[in-house]
Amino acid sequence: MADPVRILLEDAGGRKRAVPFAGADLTVGRAPDSGLLLPDRDVSRRHARLQRTNGAVWVEDLGSANGTRVNGQPIAGRRRIGPGDLVQIGSFDLAVEGADAERPEAAAPAPPPLPGAPPPEPSAAARLRPALALSAARAAPGWRPIAVLVAVALAAVAVGYGAGKVLRAPAAPAERAGR
Repeated sequence: MADPVRILLEDAGGRKRAVPFAGADLTVGRAPDSGLLLPDRDVSRRHARLQRTNGAVWVEDLGSANGTRVNGQPIAGRRRIGPGDLVQIGSFDLAVEGADAERPEAAAPAPPPLPGAPPPEPSAAARLRPALALSAARAAPGWRPIAVLVAVALAAVAVGYGAGKVLRAPAAPAERAGR
């Protein structure tokens, strides 16, 4: 663990800072004793933990109320992160920078799970994923595509309903009387 690793942090206001990650563990939360203090109401007191193991960096949600996301996907348990991965905690975006984070995943087996922890997710390297930057996350947060799809579906229903009323043939007098 001699290679320097930094956690790049950006808040909702766009303020950025880099935090050195020199130890093996870094607790993230809004509790005053957190290794990485994130003062936000959407961040739990003990929200997540960052861990360095065998040259790899892992993030683990600690049962937070609002969850932890990696590349827009909620995680349960631990997940390996590296360059290009974006960790979202509350209104904060975190990214890993440093030589340790760039080592191949094969060289870094998963740390043992905590007692009672859910099973680990599949490796991030095993799936194709876009490389996200901090600014890209601000431009397209994970919830926006869902909101767009809902808006499009509602518009299609509204247009279809209106078109159905216009295109529907008027009912014959006998049918109207039967209603």
